[in-house]
Amino acid sequence: MLVSSSWRDGVSVLAAVLGFVVLTSKLELSERLVPWLRQHEALQLDELPLTLLVLSLSLAWFAWRRVRDAQAELMERKAAQVRVSELLAHNRDLTQRLFTAQEDERQLLARDLHDEVGQACTALRIEAAYIAKAAHAQPEQVVSAAQRVDDAAHRMHRLARDMLTRLRPAHLDSLGLERALHELCRNWQMQCGVACTFVAKGLPDAFLDYASISVYRLIQEALTNVARHARATRVQVAVVVQGDALMLSIEDNGCGIPVDAEHALGLGCVGMHERVASLHGAIVWQDARPGVHVVATLPLVSLLKQRQP
Repeated sequence: MLVSSSWRDGVSVLAAVLGFVVLTSKLELSERLVPWLRQHEALQLDELPLTLLVLSLSLAWFAWRRVRDAQAELMERKAAQVRVSELLAHNRDLTQRLFTAQEDERQLLARDLHDEVGQACTALRIEAAYIAKAAHAQPEQVVSAAQRVDDAAHRMHRLARDMLTRLRPAHLDSLGLERALHELCRNWQMQCGVACTFVAKGLPDAFLDYASISVYRLIQEALTNVARHARATRVQVAVVVQGDALMLSIEDNGCGIPVDAEHALGLGCVGMHERVASLHGAIVWQDARPGVHVVATLPLVSLLKQRQP
């Protein structure tokens, strides 16, 4: 719209100039003005035509520059609209994938509850009925049934603990972020059989709850990716405060990942990106040769609780 308006103005000016040229040609204004201008030589009025010519050329150049600026502005607006459209499409895709992942997690929890808890409850009811019938006639069998009840109760306890950990890491509330991360790395090492060292330096105690769970989930997801894809024998995890930022570093000596790390890691990588972005930070995947080095930088101002005045 701005460019077309500028072109219309330019055409109007050009038409006015051409009309004036035709008018001056018919009236011979120059021939009439020259003698009058010579009479005022002392005032240098005879130089006025050339001065006006330079002014006209300057205005024409200025108008041309304005048209070019308008075209550049229009191109920038179109490019911005394209970027906004791409971001909206990306956000729609991300939202769909996150909802899908949420429903998959709910489905998995429902399946575990149905299969494990339902089966354990049925076994407990059977054993309880057997104990009631055999309490007097078969005392040895009662002891065995009681042991089976105890085993089933332990299985249910482990299942409930695992589900609660998936929903909310209990160590965060009882131990704090630093010790919870240490326990996470220690348990991951025991489960995966991969050496995992953890280093923390300068971590404050006043982390926001959302910040603590985000840092925990970032390292948890990174370790999960190592277990699934890296085939590594060693992992180093570091959480260090440097200046006004918190640096998260997870480095392994595995087989590495393709250049397009986000595509290779799929939804887990997208989730890590979104967590970091929600805290106004940045995350990169670097080629460690061998292995992968994940580095996340989070500004402390987004992580700490605000002090009350």
